[in-house]
Amino acid sequence: MKRAPRIVVAMLLVVATALSAGCVAVPDSSAPQPIEAFDRKDPANAVPVSRRNDDPETLARNAVKAMADPSAGHRAARKFLTASASGRWDDQGDMTIVDNVGVVVDERTEDAVRLRITADKVGTLTSSGQLLPASGAVVVPLSLSRVRGSWRISGDIPRGAITDRAQFLTAYRQVNLYFPDRTMTRLVTDPRWVFGATPEATDVVSLLLRGPASDLAGAVGSGADKGATLSGPVVTDGDTVTVDIANVTDDDTRNRTVLAAQLIWTLDGAGVTGTYNLNADGAPLVPGHDGGWRTADVQSFEAEPDVVPPPLHLVHDGALVRSTAGRAIPVPGPLGTTRDVRAAAVTADMSRAAAVLSQRGREVLVEGRYGADPVEITTGRSVTSPTYGADSSVGYAIVDGRPIQWSLDTQGSAGTVDLDVTEVAEKSPGPITAMSVAPDGVRVALVVAGEPMFAVLSINERGVPSLTGVRDAAVDLDTAVQDVAWSSSSVLYAVRAGTESPVMRISLAGGPSDELVAGNLKPPLTSVAASGDTVYVGDTQGVQQLGTGTGRPDQYWTGVAPDMDPGTLPVVPAG
Repeated sequence: MKRAPRIVVAMLLVVATALSAGCVAVPDSSAPQPIEAFDRKDPANAVPVSRRNDDPETLARNAVKAMADPSAGHRAARKFLTASASGRWDDQGDMTIVDNVGVVVDERTEDAVRLRITADKVGTLTSSGQLLPASGAVVVPLSLSRVRGSWRISGDIPRGAITDRAQFLTAYRQVNLYFPDRTMTRLVTDPRWVFGATPEATDVVSLLLRGPASDLAGAVGSGADKGATLSGPVVTDGDTVTVDIANVTDDDTRNRTVLAAQLIWTLDGAGVTGTYNLNADGAPLVPGHDGGWRTADVQSFEAEPDVVPPPLHLVHDGALVRSTAGRAIPVPGPLGTTRDVRAAAVTADMSRAAAVLSQRGREVLVEGRYGADPVEITTGRSVTSPTYGADSSVGYAIVDGRPIQWSLDTQGSAGTVDLDVTEVAEKSPGPITAMSVAPDGVRVALVVAGEPMFAVLSINERGVPSLTGVRDAAVDLDTAVQDVAWSSSSVLYAVRAGTESPVMRISLAGGPSDELVAGNLKPPLTSVAASGDTVYVGDTQGVQQLGTGTGRPDQYWTGVAPDMDPGTLPVVPAG
């Protein structure tokens, strides 16, 4: 099981030891890599405290850092304010995360200073703990006065809070909450950020019981968790973790088991492990589990189980092939012998395959059992981005600019329906040029007018599959994105135009995107695919790969096979 990414997801918030130009500080001997996970020591002081001899510039910077601590109504930050300024400050609402903090003094006298805090916005932390990417300049005017010989902020402070990125990373930890999909058979990851050196079990479970983030509304199911609340703090005694909840009105054993899986995997991912005693309204949550639960009892619900990665596939010379020991081996059946394949997708268990064929001036989407004769799904002038979700009987593609869903009935016949993209158009009216469904079957990555976006698959009031919860995936990319691919249900890779840092890593957990190394790549890049520990891109040489594992990530891209031609596309079985 992937313990480290659950505790601290590879942060798109780049760790900085000083608030300087916003670049990643790396040793001279290694190339920049996305941060997978890292061990952080508990800080001696989560935030700075005001000191009698602080000058106005230092006090203003430290006040911003202190706003990272939300405890007791931002009590730590209020110590930098006069009593009257503290009384006027409304600290409720979102917290803005900034970088490149500067202080500009506009006017100074012996007992008063007017200054401006300048910074670059990089994220917004919502009241529910969801971190969203953000950009733009931030200017906060402040007035300071001497109070009994020490400087204090005496003027008004904007509503909400603001803190710098380095302080945020010191003070907060990322945890994953888990909610069931609509089938109530799989868990969907919902990343949040909580204050403290280590996640508090009570805080984490409280967040879980408040429900999913707003962008997941309509895309996840609800059972015994609906209306449930904590009836007391989560208690850890040795190897035993006791969770007492109330208001569990759903008596369905299956739904209660799903709630148990949510609680167990959320706590396990937050580092709270052991035997879980789960009680509801004074009795065991599920009859027969009086002795407690282990993760093995809910193994089937694990959101990101460790599996042996399936072999890389390629679209090479118009055929679908497997990359084996540096050789391209045609897959069984017609897709391995034709010269018409232009794009393809394969399920994670390699039970089914879809392909886009170029035939007589049209593009044809076909699908079928892996190695067998595929059947036609639909045709169009342009068909792109075939992709599977968690269910191998359901797939997706973009046909003439319209995202569609195909599904198989009990007889194996395929039907298609256009996805409702109303919310996508409202967010960005541009064309949808690429789409990738995450392994959880709920999250969707899109490229809209060259910008990466997140969405979720839901069902609208008319029963039509829809893309909802649309939000920016990254706002700090200065060139158009060409293609996107999930490496897991919470990590996305994107390739973009240009020659400088053409491969980016985007985390569902929020914040700025990360640049991957570019050594040996020959842009322009046209496609991307990814597994849990390797990223593949198509460039002018063929297909290049980069290991991204936490142990020893690669420093250079290497060719998948020596005989790959430009135009070869990587295909990682997924879904």
